[in-house]
Amino acid sequence: MKSAIALAYDYSTFFEIGRIRKEEALRSVEVLLERTRLVVLPLGRGGGLGEVRIPAPGVRGQLEDEAFSKAERLDGRGGNMDERGTVKVKPVYIGIHHYRYVYGSVCSSDVQGTPPIPPPRPEELERAARRMVEDFREGLDLDFVRVEEPFLVREQRDIRKLTSELTYDMDALLVGTLGVVPLEVRYLERTGMPVLRGRTTPDFLRALRVKKFLKESKFIYIGEIPSFSAPGGPWDFSLLEERFGLRARHIETNEFYRVFDSFPEEEVRRELESWRRDFGEVVEPTEEHLMDATRVYLALRKLCEVEDANAVAVNCGRFTEERPVVPCLAFARLIDEGIMCACEGDITAMLSSLMLHAASGEAVLMGNFGSRPGRFQAREGEVTIEHDVLPLSMASTKFTVRDYHGRRFGVTGYAEVNREPMTLLNMDSSLERISVIEGRVKGSEDGGHCRVIVHMEVDGDVGKVPEVVVGSQHMSMTFGRWLSTFLEVGKLMGLEVRHL
Repeated sequence: MKSAIALAYDYSTFFEIGRIRKEEALRSVEVLLERTRLVVLPLGRGGGLGEVRIPAPGVRGQLEDEAFSKAERLDGRGGNMDERGTVKVKPVYIGIHHYRYVYGSVCSSDVQGTPPIPPPRPEELERAARRMVEDFREGLDLDFVRVEEPFLVREQRDIRKLTSELTYDMDALLVGTLGVVPLEVRYLERTGMPVLRGRTTPDFLRALRVKKFLKESKFIYIGEIPSFSAPGGPWDFSLLEERFGLRARHIETNEFYRVFDSFPEEEVRRELESWRRDFGEVVEPTEEHLMDATRVYLALRKLCEVEDANAVAVNCGRFTEERPVVPCLAFARLIDEGIMCACEGDITAMLSSLMLHAASGEAVLMGNFGSRPGRFQAREGEVTIEHDVLPLSMASTKFTVRDYHGRRFGVTGYAEVNREPMTLLNMDSSLERISVIEGRVKGSEDGGHCRVIVHMEVDGDVGKVPEVVVGSQHMSMTFGRWLSTFLEVGKLMGLEVRHL
């Protein structure tokens, strides 16, 4: 059966299918053409759908450029194909024996007498390095880990050469040794990178990814500083860069609206028509409201592309003071495209969302946290998140499209949230503590005021949740159980992890 490389489209995101059977490729390309009205060029020998190839940049037209730009950035449920957070491991095999001349008295129990030390042959060291890498990879089912080519240390001078092999982009050293060589291993530890002596846990590798992902991330903050509805900060963006490595760009509200106004009506309407497939029912919003929501999406996406940003925080209060426009539905779509979004200019909620996304690879939602009965619609024995942003990949239905808080302006979307295991996370403004709580989604409801209310049960004593929580009134949530990963994150990044 011939195979192909094709692109499919789901919830307004592209993802690479890879090598698949021809019938599946045909269906995938048909879906792509139907939903996007874009041209897919069948390149290479034969030119048939069994040999579909991603065209080179020099030969694709404007429509293909737009399509493949999106395809290169996105991969489904909040995934990201631009290699942020790729954990790179450099194998180093030290082929120097602890005895220099002959086998001595200790660490030589399987040797008779004190024979001379035979120098290892290069092919023996190469085999040993390959075995070390194969053992590390065995059972490792994490697509974000990349193991580099091994570096062999055959003699002492090779240790000095290692520094030219290492880059700022390396995250850990995988170290094997022929003998017991503590001085050489200590030299490697001085690089500041974790030194792995064989297999490690998926939780530790995910922790490395969280650290790397933050270092490679950039966010845009739109609006006045500080946000009056989330005033706790942190507002020193240089401190964020120093602590976690992520960069920031502050964009004034007027600059956002300059981009907002720049899109031709025809382009906005075309995007809206594509988006309508996610709408089950439109209740209050008018066509003008829907067009404005689409412009918000296009403007935020454009700004993120220009700034190479994968996160957004908007001071919503000032945003709506300028015009009756909210970013809620745009946020939901962007999150599913791998751009984490935080309401009310809440920096710690944005950081929390980035961390959860890095660990899980899943979409993340955030909102007001009901940590005790009566707070943000929480009932006895549960906690809640109440807000207006729900990535559709976290739901089992299409959007019921509503207005903002019953106020006859803006656009929000409600859908039934999947009932799955989940993890809650928030960071405090000191950037030194996080709270992590595992549990399960019980259900959701349309809250009217805040559009989406998510009801959750927690693992452990729900009465102790207020003692654990740090940070603002907001909490971020993703599907899956990730406490064990964030315990490793805490050790790796010097964070106090508070949990039940």
